[in-house]
Amino acid sequence: MKVLSALIICIAMMMSSAFAQTIQSEFIPSQNTTQVKEGDLIEATIRVWPIENADLTQFKKLEKTLFFNALYLAQITSLGVSQNNADVVELKGLFIVKTAKAQPTFAFKYNDTLIELKSGALAITELQGKNSDFYILDQSLNKSIIWMIILGVLIVLLVLAVIKRKAIKEFLVGLKPDSIKKARKKYDEIFRRAAKREDFEAIYKDKETWMGLLVERAPAHFEFLKTLNQHQFKKEWGNAEIEEVKSSFDIIRRSFEK
Repeated sequence: MKVLSALIICIAMMMSSAFAQTIQSEFIPSQNTTQVKEGDLIEATIRVWPIENADLTQFKKLEKTLFFNALYLAQITSLGVSQNNADVVELKGLFIVKTAKAQPTFAFKYNDTLIELKSGALAITELQGKNSDFYILDQSLNKSIIWMIILGVLIVLLVLAVIKRKAIKEFLVGLKPDSIKKARKKYDEIFRRAAKREDFEAIYKDKETWMGLLVERAPAHFEFLKTLNQHQFKKEWGNAEIEEVKSSFDIIRRSFEK
């Protein structure tokens, strides 16, 4: 009887261990970033699976945590289950690269399970020429400051809305007529030719540049960026994804038309 009891306990422990080992995770820098340097602010996604009925509050606690002894999670930008698989938890956030002396793994607990995360192919370059008292500030944004910035931007947009669009356009063109015209012509051609996934992802990656050339940023521009961001981490796109992205892009395709 004692032998049977010991055998049952042994099997239960083995099953418990096997279950714990089924939890997998991955760390994915956005835009396939593999080379960064100290002081950089990067976007990355953490995926953990399989987890049924995930307690997201436990993942929320990872904010302000130092991953791999090098990447400080300054701000969680989104957290939830994957749209493709309800057993996959996706955490997207902004990470500050604090040091080049990174460790290959980072472990954190979820309930009673210890989950190991690997940094993958991410390589960190030490900042050259820094002095002995070099340190990297926490670049996470205070919520009150964010709202002040948003309010300031809204006020500026309201003032600009009062000014005639033609006057704004003439003013911008008058600043650097040659360079602005060339840049707008370049993106006009890129926007007109865009048809494949690679084209749309390249436009998304270069968003800061071409959005700065717009006379007016419409909600449609932000809607395209939002739609593309929903699909860019998928390994493959089907017809549904390409049509959704293309449909949102067609609305802004002629953004640089004269």
